[in-house]
Amino acid sequence: MMKLAISMKQDYDKHGAERSVLEDAYNEYFRQFGLILFPISNSVLDISSYLKEAGVEGIILSGGNDIDPQSYGGERTDGLSLALKRDKVEKTMLEYAIKNGLPVLGICRGMQFLNVYYGGKIIDFREKGIFHPAGKEQIHKVVIIHHQEVLGTEVKVNSYHNQGITQKELSSSLRVFALSEEGIVEGFYHPSLPIVGVQWHPERDSPDEMFNEKLVEAFVKGEGWWKR
Repeated sequence: MMKLAISMKQDYDKHGAERSVLEDAYNEYFRQFGLILFPISNSVLDISSYLKEAGVEGIILSGGNDIDPQSYGGERTDGLSLALKRDKVEKTMLEYAIKNGLPVLGICRGMQFLNVYYGGKIIDFREKGIFHPAGKEQIHKVVIIHHQEVLGTEVKVNSYHNQGITQKELSSSLRVFALSEEGIVEGFYHPSLPIVGVQWHPERDSPDEMFNEKLVEAFVKGEGWWKR
């Protein structure tokens, strides 16, 4: 069984107490691939030692929360679900994975975090008339622009995000493999490291389970389609 560390959403209970939460869907989905998830609380201080002691073999950066705009040259505005502790935890998790050559999968916010880490930016789609509310599932088509021999030419995915990136905001260190019809980056990878990001949620109900299985299996092996 492969051990994976997964980041958690920063949230608050009805009394205002801070807590770290993770949807059950992540465990339920990834265990079918023989994966054991170790949720990493946003209150853990020595992340690197924790990951080393747990013997994790890969990292998942999960969805939920908004990334601090100040980390990519933007401004904080009302309505954002900031998670400053989580930002620090995920940065350390990612750096640990890079240092130790571990595979990384970024899901939704996790994909956006990867882009920001490598010097990219994020935009608010609501300002551009594109609205993907987190509480309402939307299905749309994604066009595969690279590695079509493995992934096919298009796929339908779910969508739950208000923010994201276009190729203009994409880090120069990353490569796009999937785009929406509106030109939104839906999937990218690092050309030399086992790092992949997708804007949709593989762990939630999906119109194309087989496509998601290809991505997860490639991520687990750490030597997937993007290196062929």
